[in-house]
Amino acid sequence: MDSFADLSQFLRSHRLRTAPEQTGVSTGTGARTAPCLLPAELARAAGLDADRYTDIEDGRAGRVSLSVLDALASALHLDTDDRAELFRLGASPGTSRLRGLGHLTRAVPMLPVIAFNHRYDITGWNLPGQALLAWDLDWPVEHVQPNLARMLFLDRATRALYGHARGQVAGLVGALRRASEQHPDEELSCMVVELAATSREFAELWFRPVEEREDEEDCGVLVRFEHPAVGPMELSRVVLEEGAQNGEWAVVFSPEPGSASGAALDDLLARISGRSG
Repeated sequence: MDSFADLSQFLRSHRLRTAPEQTGVSTGTGARTAPCLLPAELARAAGLDADRYTDIEDGRAGRVSLSVLDALASALHLDTDDRAELFRLGASPGTSRLRGLGHLTRAVPMLPVIAFNHRYDITGWNLPGQALLAWDLDWPVEHVQPNLARMLFLDRATRALYGHARGQVAGLVGALRRASEQHPDEELSCMVVELAATSREFAELWFRPVEEREDEEDCGVLVRFEHPAVGPMELSRVVLEEGAQNGEWAVVFSPEPGSASGAALDDLLARISGRSG
């Protein structure tokens, strides 16, 4: 299957079904022979160069960035399902490699430490970090690079771990959106397409209007976990940004000394010793 030919057909089909008035395009006062939206008009509504859009619709553009797909989806007033389909057709597979920050996970052995890249691939984590996010995995976890976004939106256990922390979930989506602009790569595009197609919650967060994204800016310092092994924990999050220029960073979680969360984390560490010893 030629996904770019399918993208061309998808865009042309939706453009031909869209009236100019739906996108706010002025048709002037003269007679108009085309009842549908013209390519140049769709390009203008999406903020694109007309030739750039023509290349996309004619199948000559190759992979299309997420920001361009998002602009086209908004201009065509696509619903959530059609937006997800547009993203699937517009992205293509690929690979990229980023330098990891795994050494940081060994520097703080008694607190959960997790290193990420811009896609939220977990590039390194110590045993407390594994126990915090992936208690149900076999121990120790080696040669595995899970992805927190996939875990959060596709795995019920991880979603339950975050409880009703809608702000945390929205913040992750916002971070992925910024990563798609600052560190674009095909793996990230494909993951967004996958999540938009398989998770209604992700699709609704990704495709919501700009004015409704205020909770994406700051997830806050405190993160609450509903841990299945030791109960609720409220942990402070400290971000280590030594690799931020490459889209890499790490997080250290810590409880308030003497708190119930501290006791729960101590319990978790004790269980780790029993399972990994």
